[in-house]
Amino acid sequence: FWHDIRREHAKALQADEADEGEEGGTLAIEVQDVIRAAAGKITDPEEASFMYRTAIGRLPALPPLPPLPTPPKTTSLAPLVVAWKASLRMAQKTIDQQHRDIVKMAEHFQTLEALTPQKIKAWTDGLMARGTTASSFERLGNGCRSFWLYLQQSGTVTMIEPDPFVGPFRLAQRTAVSNKVEREAFTPDDLAKVYTAAVDQGDQPLADLIALGAYTGGRIEELCNLTKETAKDGFFHMGTKTEASLRDCPIHPAVVPLVARMLEASKDGYLVPSTADNQYATRSKPLSQRFGRLKKALGFGPKHVFHSTRHTLVTLMHQAGVRPEVIADVAGHEKGNFTLDTYGSGSSMAQKLKAISKVAYPAPLNRP
Repeated sequence: FWHDIRREHAKALQADEADEGEEGGTLAIEVQDVIRAAAGKITDPEEASFMYRTAIGRLPALPPLPPLPTPPKTTSLAPLVVAWKASLRMAQKTIDQQHRDIVKMAEHFQTLEALTPQKIKAWTDGLMARGTTASSFERLGNGCRSFWLYLQQSGTVTMIEPDPFVGPFRLAQRTAVSNKVEREAFTPDDLAKVYTAAVDQGDQPLADLIALGAYTGGRIEELCNLTKETAKDGFFHMGTKTEASLRDCPIHPAVVPLVARMLEASKDGYLVPSTADNQYATRSKPLSQRFGRLKKALGFGPKHVFHSTRHTLVTLMHQAGVRPEVIADVAGHEKGNFTLDTYGSGSSMAQKLKAISKVAYPAPLNRP
């Protein structure tokens, strides 16, 4: 009613303005009388006055609203993730994995300002509730710390600003369920059994790879990347994982004929032929899959993988009395000794050859 009557009063004022000078403009006065009569029926004087003044448009002007507070500045994580990825210098497979993890993190938090230990703790708690394992937290935490280090080095955050990921991820790794499988070494007899099975199946490339692993302790991708240039002059130059993994490993006397045969048969320069066809050029993948099927068929479980051949070689050298630092130089491990790791030049080729020559296997792996 009051809205309608206010509109009628406004129309009357317009009509009076148009008729001014002819009849004196009295329509608005008549409408005001109607409004006054309606307001008089309201028992509360203040409400009656308010409604009357509302209807005739004579309410006092409201004070201006205070200016809205300026929203706090936020920094989007998305472009920072793009720049961080472009700065990485590592294997493409590792870059892609870390990038997938950091994109998920950035989609969750959206802004740099949201990266606080409390909010990150709530996020890791949610991941844990969904079954994220300790090893997954380790991988995700490595990526997040790499991202934060980039933010510091690029000046996006100060160098003294603490990494908010450290505390929550340490707690998550301690609390989450571990899915890590402890690897076990093959016994010499077991490894000879696996080698024989590969030969019997007609998979000579896999058998040759097993023999190389048994006598070098090389990681499967290291061995699959050996070429005519990195396998000569009586040693293998190998290493793909860390600085400590870069090493010269003597060719064991038992596999000298094998290496010569593989070099002669090579069609692409690699010792181990591979049918790999993947975006990361991981030559070991098809051989790793075949090894997995083979050892499973022989009754070996998840504790025995190709990497177990490294455990076998290290175990045999240790049992033969080889000093730990020489074993580390052969296998491509850090020695865990500050003086040796920092200042030592490593074992000589003669020392490593003497050490590795103490390793022996039963037939037919004794001379593959």
